[in-house]
Formats: sequence, structure tokens, C-alpha cells
Amino acid sequence: MARAPSGFDLETDVVCCGSGLGAVSAAIAAADLGAEVVILEKAPKLGGVSAFGGGEVFVPANRQMRALGLEDSLEDGRRYFEFLAAGYGSRAHREKLLATLHEAIEYFEDRAGVRWKACQGLPDYYYPDAPGTRASGRYLSVELFPGESLGEWQHRTFLTPIMPMGALHEEMYEWGGLARVTTWNYELLGERITKDLRSFGPGMMGYFLKAALIDRGIPAHPSTPVRELLSDEHGRVVGVRAERDGERFSIRARKGVVVAIGGYDHNREMACMYENMPDWHGVFPDHLHGDHLVFGTEVGAAIASVPPTNLALFYGYHIPGEEAEGKPLYRSSWECGCPHAIWVNRDGRRFCDESFYKDYQPRIRHWDGRRQHQPNLDVFLIFDGNYRERYPLGSFMPGQPLPEGLALEADTPRELAEKLGIDADNFEATLERWNRHAARGEDPDFGKGHFPWSVRLCGDPDYPNPCVGPIDKPPFYGIKLVPVSVGINSHGLAWNLDAQVMHVRGHPIPGLYAVGNSAALLDLGGGYQSGTSNARAITWGYVAGRHAARS
Repeated sequence: MARAPSGFDLETDVVCCGSGLGAVSAAIAAADLGAEVVILEKAPKLGGVSAFGGGEVFVPANRQMRALGLEDSLEDGRRYFEFLAAGYGSRAHREKLLATLHEAIEYFEDRAGVRWKACQGLPDYYYPDAPGTRASGRYLSVELFPGESLGEWQHRTFLTPIMPMGALHEEMYEWGGLARVTTWNYELLGERITKDLRSFGPGMMGYFLKAALIDRGIPAHPSTPVRELLSDEHGRVVGVRAERDGERFSIRARKGVVVAIGGYDHNREMACMYENMPDWHGVFPDHLHGDHLVFGTEVGAAIASVPPTNLALFYGYHIPGEEAEGKPLYRSSWECGCPHAIWVNRDGRRFCDESFYKDYQPRIRHWDGRRQHQPNLDVFLIFDGNYRERYPLGSFMPGQPLPEGLALEADTPRELAEKLGIDADNFEATLERWNRHAARGEDPDFGKGHFPWSVRLCGDPDYPNPCVGPIDKPPFYGIKLVPVSVGINSHGLAWNLDAQVMHVRGHPIPGLYAVGNSAALLDLGGGYQSGTSNARAITWGYVAGRHAARS
């Protein structure tokens, strides 16, 4: 535990560590109660993980869907959240989240100018099977955000290479989804990109950052990683030691420190240990190193966890030469949900509904106790000439030559299996069975195409089953996939209903808060639904900022 120095380089009321949704929500909420606030960010740009994602916020019975005449209820939302939790996490945290969610979302709309809109036509993950689900309207996104309104921060905020810049959710669905990307209105998208009209994560973070930096004048310091928490003789956190330009930079926090710096996707050793995986890669920029678990435990913070088996892990790949912020860019493999594509393991067998990652993720860690082996860790994306004629692969359009080193190609399934190092006999049998049923739009083994969410995202509406098509046209292709994460980790700092970090001896640590992906998923429990991470970041950031400002 580092003691407070005799002098500080800067003094303020609240220090918000991070610049994603959790930190910026806390900063706005605290500033609105009269607190002096500073934002510190490790990365050279602002926006955090939130700026790289889809910008969806999952809010049952939100005011926007009510305005559209879409029926929903808080009780059905609660039933669905309990289904997602699957008995894990903390019911008290879930109840507080649901009780505060609308207040927080509407606060940032009314007081911070965030222009929310309901995503029409996008179902809950488990619709219609799970209790309390809805077919449309629970996801909020934002109206297009003009990047130029960020002033000097316009080019110091993250954009995203993994989402279609300039497109709105409903437009993407009207244009046919990811499978029909060649039919999109690129003239319109080009105009918006030229004008820096932002959608998805960059658009959402644009609204929040403008509210904080421009409208409220909250100072932000990028390239300023927090290295250590500073405490007084009573154990209260009273500030941070950061680094700026390679020099120590000590900041006193008179009221509190809010930790919202994300997870540990780029600390491979930590990620593999906590997530029970032998390999790990992050989709987002290389700034998520689990620092909160290091400096948090130094002041006695407890670590809490939920099962890692059904959160937001994907399988994906790296296209040789592609980078984001100077580091290799990993993409999640949504192609597996399209017709004419499947996954197989090294045994040459399918093992999941490839279109629905909530089905395949738990199966990744399957353990064969007879062979002392995890058969689904080595996974291969298989597709054919039909696929290449119709659908993109990452950033490469149909028919465009694939870069060397991305995929292996062969004239026959057996030749492809031999090149990939998978069981050729099983692979041929797998393709024969797949093609026989795919000709009728069926998948009797795993039900590919069953969930409307999958169909909406990556299905082709021209097919009887939008996610199923034969793999029978040479050449045949295979890509070795690797695990890729989008920052939703199973371990984080333990926290109470005021977002205060909990000490290992069971009491809150005065002056210390954790929100966003730095806070353990006690409110979500054992499952995940797109948009819930953003919802909890906004809600608990609102709670933490107000609590700190009033302390």
C-alpha cells in the first residue's frame, strides 16, 4: 500500500481512471453534482473498449420502444436477466441494476444530450425460447454523431475497424445484414464517413465524451496510465500515482477514485489463467492489461468472478498485415453463421451451432475425460466456392483474392483435411452429412439458424434456412481459428451496491469505486447478452459518480 506523498502534482475531487462508458458516465454524474473531476486514460486516444464495439445498450421496457408502441415490462426484463444469470452472481446487484437502469439511461439523454434510439428488428439473443424475451426494441443505439462537435478531441478519440462506420442498425438490417454486405449503400456510407458522422460505438462514445469534455469542460489526460493507488493512514484511497511522458504524476482525489479501465485481454498470462484457456487474443487495442487487479489488490481489494463459460468469447482470425492502432487486428469469425460455412475440430467433426456463439462458447472448453483432451480448442472455419462467390471474408469482398497466409485451399475435402491436419475420413463424413441436410435447409445435429438473432446478424434471407447451405463447390477453404475476446472477462474487482470496491475482509474501501469491465460481473451472473456490458457501465458509472461526489 502506497502512502500519500507530501505533495501532489494535481488535486481534484474525483479521479476517473479510463475513458470508456463507465468512467465518462461517472465523470458526468459527479460533475453535475458540483464535483471537480479529472479523466486519466492509458491509451493515446479516448473512448476505451466502448468505442470499438457495436454501441448497443440493452434496456428492457425503455422509453424509446414504448414510443414505438412495442410492448414490454420491467417484470419480463427481470425474468430474462435471471435466465441469463443462471443462478450465478448476486441477486441484490441485479435488482439494483434493474432498479437504476432507466434512471441512468434517461439522465444521460435528458441532461447530457445522448440521442438514444431503439433498434427495431433486433431480437434478444434467446428469443423466443427464454422467459421474458422480446423480438425487437430492447437494444438502444444512438443517432448519428457529428465528430466535428468534439473540437480538439475529434481526432483523439477511437474509431472502430470492426464495425461498419456510418451505418445505423436498422439500415444494416434493411440492406440484408452482414451476409449481403455487397448490396449496402456505400455512396451513403461514404458521404457519412467523409463528414465524420459516427454510428455504433464511436457514435455512442462521441455523445458521452462531448458531454464530459466539451459541455462540462472536464479535463482529460490520454497517455497517462495509472500505476498505483495512494492511501492515507486509515486505508482510505486519496489519489493515484500515474505516469505522464515517462514521469511520475501524482493526483489527489478528495472524494474518490473511480476505476474503469477495462479487463485483461492483453495480459495473456492473466487471461489464460482466469478464463481457463490455453490461448487468448483481444479484438480491441492493446491497452487492457489487468492493471486494476494489480493496484486494486495492493490496497486489499477482493477479486470476484463468475463462470467464464458463457460470456463474450469468440473464435476468430488475424488477416496478415491488418493492424489497429499499430497492433495486429483480430476479427471474430461471424462468417460461420452464413450459408456454405461450418466449423470443425481437429477430429473433423462439427460440435456446435456455428451461427450462435452462446451455443458454441461453452462447447469450446469441453473436456474429454477419457482422452484427457479438449477436442474443441483447435477449430477450423470451412467454406467453399459457393461462399466465396457470395459473401465477404473479413475485409475481403466476394471473389477478391485472399491474402497469402490467411486460408488454405484445396480441390477436394480430403486434400483440404490433409493440409489442415484434421481427420480426413471424419471430415468427409461430416461434409457428406452436412450437405445432405443442407440441401433441404436443415441442421438436425445443432439447429443452425434456429435463433432469430443469428438470422438477423449473418443469415442470408434468400435461403430457406438463412444460415444453412451446402459446401460442395471447389475450391474448398480452411482457416485455423483462435480464441478472441471483446473485453467481457470473468474476473474483476468485488464491489457493493454503491459501486465501492470491497476489501478482502468484507468492508468497502473508502474512496475507491469500480465500474464497467473492471468490476466483476456480479450483476450479470453466468451469462451475457449484447448490450448488457454497456448498460451496466452507464448505470454503475452513474451510481459511482453520484456517490463519490456526495461523500
